[in-house]
Amino acid sequence: MKKTIFVLLVILPLMAGNGFATVYTGSVGPELTYTLDSGTGHVVIEGRGAMTSDDLSNYPKREYVKTVSFPEGLTSICANAFHGCYNLQSIVLPDSVVSIGAYAFQECTKLTTVNLGKGIKTIDTQAFIFCTALRKVRWSDCLESIGNMAFYNCTNLGDTVFFPKTFKTMGWEAFGSENYNSASKVMVWEAIHANDFIRYESDVPGECHFTHIIFGDSVEYIPNMLCKFMYNDSITLPETVKAIGASAFTNCSRLQKIHIPEGVTSIGASAFAGCKKLKQLVLPAGLQEIPEQLCNLCEALDSVRLPAGLTIIPQKAFNGCSALRSIKIPNSVTNIGNNAFAGCPLDTVVLPSSLNVLGDGVFNQLFLSTSPKHLVLNDKLVATGMGTFANWSDLESIVIGKNVSILGQDCFMADSLVTDITCYASQPPLIYDATFDGVPDTATVHVLSGSVAAYRSAQYWSRFRIVALDGEEIIQRSVTVDPGQTTADFTWPTDSAAHSYQIDIYKDGAVFCKLTLGARGQLLAINFSAPGREMSNLKSQISNADSCQPYTLSFKVTGLDEASRYTYVLSVLDENDTPLHVYVGDFATLGYSGELQYDGNELIPTPPIIPGDPDGQSVITGIEETGSEVPEQKAIIEGRLLFITPQGTYDITGKRIE
Repeated sequence: MKKTIFVLLVILPLMAGNGFATVYTGSVGPELTYTLDSGTGHVVIEGRGAMTSDDLSNYPKREYVKTVSFPEGLTSICANAFHGCYNLQSIVLPDSVVSIGAYAFQECTKLTTVNLGKGIKTIDTQAFIFCTALRKVRWSDCLESIGNMAFYNCTNLGDTVFFPKTFKTMGWEAFGSENYNSASKVMVWEAIHANDFIRYESDVPGECHFTHIIFGDSVEYIPNMLCKFMYNDSITLPETVKAIGASAFTNCSRLQKIHIPEGVTSIGASAFAGCKKLKQLVLPAGLQEIPEQLCNLCEALDSVRLPAGLTIIPQKAFNGCSALRSIKIPNSVTNIGNNAFAGCPLDTVVLPSSLNVLGDGVFNQLFLSTSPKHLVLNDKLVATGMGTFANWSDLESIVIGKNVSILGQDCFMADSLVTDITCYASQPPLIYDATFDGVPDTATVHVLSGSVAAYRSAQYWSRFRIVALDGEEIIQRSVTVDPGQTTADFTWPTDSAAHSYQIDIYKDGAVFCKLTLGARGQLLAINFSAPGREMSNLKSQISNADSCQPYTLSFKVTGLDEASRYTYVLSVLDENDTPLHVYVGDFATLGYSGELQYDGNELIPTPPIIPGDPDGQSVITGIEETGSEVPEQKAIIEGRLLFITPQGTYDITGKRIE
């Protein structure tokens, strides 16, 4: 008997969790197709060319996408391609892909790793925004640009962010976040010359925020705002760097030290502003100018070296540097801008002889507890601004150069300890009702004898005690000079009995050079002890036809040694070469770290005081203390000035000569 067998064929849908799996197919480009298995969540893209359709991001397909296989030959990921695929976990792009479109992976909140391949050049606006689980990115070696907010709020991205030599452009808030303190990325910056970054219009904190930055050895330019909120303790810029952009290191709150190579010739505004722990700054010698607010509010900054050729210190360059107690201003600076050193507790202020103009509030100490005791405004200075030297709590004396014509409102406001003002201007400088507000009416103003009447009748000067200069005025305080290119200005009162003037300059106790001037300030002789030295631009002039008035001598000595201290002795001699007055002072070339010992005062009428003996032996210290036991003579022996006394022979430093 023949049996008939019936086969029952049942086609069951694939199970996907508690439901049934569906296979989706479609096109995402002219030559690209895809297959999506909703059960496994795997997408296979096949073909080549550019991805142009965001079909995979449409409901309900985007809910299923977990992994994607991309084909070799794919050239781009289009805008919104995987937008909202919140189950997508990782992507590996082939090396053929050169660009990722805007919002391509926006809100892929489970995406943890991304391999960009070797070909990616551009990542467009918000491409990975709100990928909050993203931890690791394999960066392309030929990346050129990252768009605005491309990785915004990728708060777990703690891996190294690599910017290759090819990198050129980064959009605002590219790595920002709503809470910038949560970012923890390390930047490796090898970009040769990237464009300046654009500030987000609402200035939201967090733009370009990295915990640490490492510079490659090919970088030529540091873009503006590159390291905002960066946490390095120290930075060494490669020797290839030529320029630093504006705000490049603004608000780097942990930065204490930065090495700037000598090849840097340009630095942008506010480059280090707000670096509250930055302690030292050495600016390269080739820098011709410094920008506004360079170190504004760098509260820990206590050491700055300015380049020798600097001509302008702009506004707020060192405003609020509340640890900066000293600054050597190069003898090339002609203009210092508003509030350049406001709020700096400077112990001394030595203005360069080249200075022409001082702006508003330049040295306003803002009620700090200490200030310099003495101030000299040089002969080239023409005007000061408002509040320039206000709130100097310890200021006692002021010397005003002959060319000063305007002292601004509140210039010396609240300088209540000033008792002595010397002004060499023949006509009273213009001052205002509050220029000396707070300076006591009892202060004495010393002026040229022919100008006494003019000052006594001048508005706002007349409240002070006006007297004529006499022969006991200070001639020069300690100054710092630049080796090889410095003009040192000497001013001293003349004496009707003077036959000549002699200036001896010493280094290490030995004569460096000797100047002899006639009674009217004319140059008679120059002698040098060392070969290869020279003196240029020598000139002397009489400031007033009246022989009772002070002469001014200006000269430039070239060939000075760096980091060295020099001493000068200026002798006012009668016809028998007997000293009528002797003044001693010193100056140092940049780099000298010791203390300057003299302040330019006349030490004794005649002969000079012998400085203290370093070996602790008793030496002559002055007429009043030693009575008749005064030095009997001085002699030049083998180019050295020696003082011969009953107690022994001493050189200019006070060292006993056996």
